[in-house]
Amino acid sequence: MEKIDIHNKNYRSLFILLITAFFILLFSSIVAFANSNKVTVTTSTLNVRYGPGLSHEILTQVHEKDVLQVLDEENEWYKVKLDSDQVGWVASWLVQNEEVSLDNELYGRITSAEVNVRQFATTDSEILGKVKQGEEFPILYREGNWVQILFDHRVAWIHSNLIAVTELSEQKAETESVSTKLEIKIGDTPTNIRKAPSTDSNILMTVKSPEKFYVLSEKNDWYEIELSDGSRGFVASWVSEIVPDTTSDAKDSLPDTLTSHYATSLAEATIIVDPGHGGRDPGAVSSNEITEKEVTLNTSLMLADRLEQAGANVILTRGTDKYISLDDRVYYAHKNKADAFISLHYDSVKEANTMSGTTTYYYSESEKPLANIINQQLKKDISLNNNGVRHGNYQVLRQNGQPSVLLELGYLNNDHDIEIVNTKAYQSRVADSIYNALDHYFSQR
Repeated sequence: MEKIDIHNKNYRSLFILLITAFFILLFSSIVAFANSNKVTVTTSTLNVRYGPGLSHEILTQVHEKDVLQVLDEENEWYKVKLDSDQVGWVASWLVQNEEVSLDNELYGRITSAEVNVRQFATTDSEILGKVKQGEEFPILYREGNWVQILFDHRVAWIHSNLIAVTELSEQKAETESVSTKLEIKIGDTPTNIRKAPSTDSNILMTVKSPEKFYVLSEKNDWYEIELSDGSRGFVASWVSEIVPDTTSDAKDSLPDTLTSHYATSLAEATIIVDPGHGGRDPGAVSSNEITEKEVTLNTSLMLADRLEQAGANVILTRGTDKYISLDDRVYYAHKNKADAFISLHYDSVKEANTMSGTTTYYYSESEKPLANIINQQLKKDISLNNNGVRHGNYQVLRQNGQPSVLLELGYLNNDHDIEIVNTKAYQSRVADSIYNALDHYFSQR
């Protein structure tokens, strides 16, 4: 009878068991790692944007229960990869995740004079474009002799011999070292700093004299700031003053005197007409893809033409689909000693069809008469609901030394409003109404 080595048999069984357990743990770790970098859409329709913020244009849309791969995170926005291989940004509060880990961000720098970027990891694959020596790209994945990069808002492949992988982009490091942050000043009156972004939250401290802070993040009209002891707190934006950025595009110094000559007729007046948003900043977007920047520009061009016909000196902050910073918009008013600054907008709210109509905003009490006259004329001429005159803590009003108002002329996510506001007839009536109001305002001075 053959003799069986029981000990060897037991060792083999134990070895097989250990190997099986190892692969089970390895597979579980891989799955856990993959899932830790994925999020699930929790809203019915979610806009995927070109950048981390509502001001960026919409790349595409995803839908409830869609699963997205997270590549990066910035200011409560996730950079995600879609099934179509497109890459964009989504609001983190509209997706659900267990844990997102993004510590090992890699970059690649092109090492050859000109390199083909391909759709797949093979030399037979379609060429999507070319990149040049020294250019840098985020590394998403490595497979064999190929490196997957983020290229032109989608994933693509480059042979590993043609790209040097580093842990941090040199360009990004340089940018971060010189980038400027939003700075605010508080404490002109006693200002509470709270533990969370809510007036119901506990007060951490009260600032009783003017003090400046850098903003770490923004959330629901609150600024997160770092305190002297290293802890963090929140201060309401409406009790904060933004410190002007000396590195902004408006580099020329402002005139010593910001007050205008005292115009007593429209023909003597200098009017700044400010079409809200523009360029990479679309503003509100309707369900049928009408953007606020389009409608404000069309309305502003009509208003400018109407005012010019009356002899007014009219300056448009933008006459085309161009991005203009808020600082520059205010700068135009100061530089030209404007008699009136009129900023035109079309609104939207979180829940569609819950708001309708026009609203007139002012910041300083001295601007309330101008706001009242314009609002009264809009109420008379415009068929939409009139929401009255309100105080508005907007930068183009708050930092403006010239008489200024901001007009919300309808809601782009209201089915009734959108049928009306996106017509030449409505925009022409708005232009005529503002013209008549300004004519009356200057004639009674």
